[in-house]
Parts: sequence; structure tokens; C-alpha cells
Amino acid sequence: MAWNPEPQPRWVDAIKALGDNLGDSGRSMVSLEQEYLLASAAANTGLEDFGDDWFREPLGVLLRALEEEAQLTLVGRLLARAEIQRILQNRLRVQDVWSRHPEILEEQVTAPVVITGLGRSGTTLLHELLAQDPDNRVLHQWEAMYSAPPPERESFHSDARIAAVERELVVMDECDPAFPAMHELGPTLPTECIYIFAHQFATDKFTGEFFVPSYAIWNATHDLTPAYDYHRRFLKMLQWRNHGARWVLKTPSFLNNLGKLYATYPDARVVIAHRDPLRVIGSLANLMGTLQRMRSDQVNFQLQIEGMAAGFAAMLERMTAARHDGALAGRPIVDVRYSELVADPLGTVERLYEGWGLSLSADARRAMARRLAQQGHGQRAHRYRFEDTGLDREEERARFARYMAHYELAEEV
Repeated sequence: MAWNPEPQPRWVDAIKALGDNLGDSGRSMVSLEQEYLLASAAANTGLEDFGDDWFREPLGVLLRALEEEAQLTLVGRLLARAEIQRILQNRLRVQDVWSRHPEILEEQVTAPVVITGLGRSGTTLLHELLAQDPDNRVLHQWEAMYSAPPPERESFHSDARIAAVERELVVMDECDPAFPAMHELGPTLPTECIYIFAHQFATDKFTGEFFVPSYAIWNATHDLTPAYDYHRRFLKMLQWRNHGARWVLKTPSFLNNLGKLYATYPDARVVIAHRDPLRVIGSLANLMGTLQRMRSDQVNFQLQIEGMAAGFAAMLERMTAARHDGALAGRPIVDVRYSELVADPLGTVERLYEGWGLSLSADARRAMARRLAQQGHGQRAHRYRFEDTGLDREEERARFARYMAHYELAEEV
């Protein structure tokens, strides 16, 4: 099989050529050395307290993987350096807020709604619909990236950081013409908790952007309790001066850490979105391949596909077993099928609210209807096919047969 993405813009090729001409893909121009990054973050902020040191180990694993595995171009090194530096500086500023305002930690995060499921299974649609209810507090892109000082209710929709994030996100859209059709980004759109976990450098965000298998293994085999503790403290800070009735959170990686999620938020209202994994793999592989191609000219699309299929199968087996025979048995998790969500999105939301004993106001329902009317307006279609994965359809059908049958999912390919 062959993956045939669209050509990249000429300016991207021109910058990559600068690194290629030096013979080191930009290593001599853009340092990813850990102590240098930490010192730069401290110098740029005038702050020195990074908080607990737990993050340093996964940061080190990530940086080694970026140097030894990711095969970065100069553009990739610039994007990696900029992102890691922004995260480190934001971490310093967040720690400074906690130190100066210890009362923040007295805040309570109660009964959050948590949306998870395989990527491309409808989690984003459901998250954006719930975000239309003014009682629901969602994580916005701008506050996830530039979190301190904590957002204020009065200026939440006019904060100067919104424009700064808008400028930064343009880089992603301009790096590859196919990307905007795959995933809409915007400073005031609800975003995933991977941006919070990134501050502990324990996040699937980096495994989506870079080929870093050793880092992915570290993330999957270590106790992430400190990352989840940090997540809870982060939410307390964000809600300190801008409360909602409840948090509505979303990220696919919660699916592999439901036990840790419940240990952190025992009263969480969890929703799992389900879709034919063969359809998910085709879409998600195209997205991840595009993200990695922004950063490397050596995207092993086939290896990525095969790893994704095997990993999804193992994760879904573990999740289903834990829910029905193991540690999660009896938890009031709500299942939402993708086909039902897209056929009747407002009805799906109403059923969720009813099950949680919540009231969906007429204003919230109208706002959700307006969002649905705007869905995809002006965007190019994201085109992908299962055939482009190179996987054998019947072998994959057998691999996911129990999951498909258990949740009564319709075949989409």
C-alpha cells in the first residue's frame, strides 16, 4: 500500500532545506537538550520553581526519543522546541499561581462529565454540544495553552491570550493543507485534557505528533497518578475565578486509564463513545500521519497503522473486561454509539441529562442546535478509506469481533 498525502507548502520545504544543507536536519540550530530547555524557560519567565520533579523523567524520555527516533526535520525541531518551551513556561507560571494563592487547592471539582472513546468516534461532536450549555465548564484551547494568570469570568471571551493562540494555531493549518479538514482548532473551542497532562509530560499528545515509540511505551507502563493529581489541581486553578456548575472533560486517552480516572474523580459521570474500529483506524491514521509529516520526512505509515490496530484491540479488550468482570464492574458508565449520536445528537444529549438527573434548558438546547447547523461549514471534507491502511479487512474484523458484538456496533467499511 502507499500513503499519498498532498504536497506541503513551498515555505515548509524551504525551511527544511536549511537544516538539510547543514547536514544535521537542524540539530546544530535548535537544541532539544533538557537542561537548556529548563534554563531557557526559567530565564524567559523570571521564575525557577517547576514544582514537583516527577515530570523530569518523562520529559527526558521524550527528548531522547525526539533525538533518536523521530527523525525530525528543521521544521519538526522548531515545532517541538516551541511546544515544549511553551509548556515549561506555562508550568512555571501555574506553579507560581499555586504558591501565591494556596487557597486555590481548597476548590472542589465535583461530578465532572468525562467523555472518552476511540479518536474519531464522535467524542468531539458530543463535547462541543455539551459546551453550548452555559452550566457546563469546558477546557478552552487558549486557557489550556496559556493558563496563568487564571482566567476571569468577566474577560473570559475577550482575554488577550485568545488572539495570541489564534496566531499560534495558524502555524498548524499552514504546515499542511490537509490538516484543517481533519481537525478543527480554535482558541475558543473546547479542547482535550491532553494539554493539561502535557505539563507533566505524560500525554498521548506527543505520540500523535511524533514517532516516539520508547516514549509511548514509558507512558503506557508507568504509574500516572502524579499526572492525574496535577490534572485535578489544574482544574481547580482554572475554575477559581470562572466557575461552572460542572466540568465537561474529553480525551480518548481516558479510555486506557479509567481506573486512574475514577481514583481521581470518584463521582465522575463517564461517557464512552463507540464506533466501528476499522472506520476509526482509517481516519485517525490519516490524521496522525499528517501531524507527523509536519515534523518528519520519514513517516512510516504502515508501521503506525499496524501498531494502532493492535493497540486498539488490546485496549478495548481490557476496557470491556474491566467494566464487566473487573475493577470497573458496576460503574454507571454510559455508552453512546456513533451512529445514534449523528442520527439524533440532541436526543442523545437529552438522554444523557435525564440519566444524570440534570435539566437541559431551552436556551442550552437552542445553542446546541445552532452549533449543529454550523458543523463543518466552510471546511473541506476529510477524505480517507480503510483500503488505504493496507490492513486485511477480514483479519481486522476478526480482531474486533467481540467488541463490535458486545456494543452492537454497525460495520462502516
